[in-house]
Amino acid sequence: MKQEALEKVFIDAFEQYSDAIYRFCVVKVSNTELAEDMTQEVFTRFWIYVRDQKEITNARAFLYTIANNLAKDWYKKKKSVSLDERIDGGLDVPSREPGQQIVSEYNEALLAMGELDERDRDVLFLRYVEGFEPKYISEITGETANVISVRLNRAMAKLKEKMHV
Repeated sequence: MKQEALEKVFIDAFEQYSDAIYRFCVVKVSNTELAEDMTQEVFTRFWIYVRDQKEITNARAFLYTIANNLAKDWYKKKKSVSLDERIDGGLDVPSREPGQQIVSEYNEALLAMGELDERDRDVLFLRYVEGFEPKYISEITGETANVISVRLNRAMAKLKEKMHV
């Protein structure tokens, strides 16, 4: 493939998925600056694959897999941060000036999500924030679509229970 065609593949993927990858990284690490760095690293690694003309069957799943692996590596290096620290610090997400009730509901959902295990939080985020089908989530996580569907149902039930819905 010519250099221009490779660059077009990269630019198209960047334009289509960079915002979603950034949001995913923000949710995973709760820090906008680190999420920006991670997003840059995701697309650097993606470019290397494209440049080397390695086969990528699903760019979106490939990008999320890279982002997920970077987040896991970051947590391993960082050791563990207590849930209390994450909740007390809140998410470092740019404000859109939402109403007080929305903020309250968001905080309640965030606290309830914080009580779930990481795998449940990840699948809920990918399904309900990013809008991925279980098939795509399975490509990102390396689990079967059936396992993802079961996890989604159980995680949603746990979340509703914690939120008293």
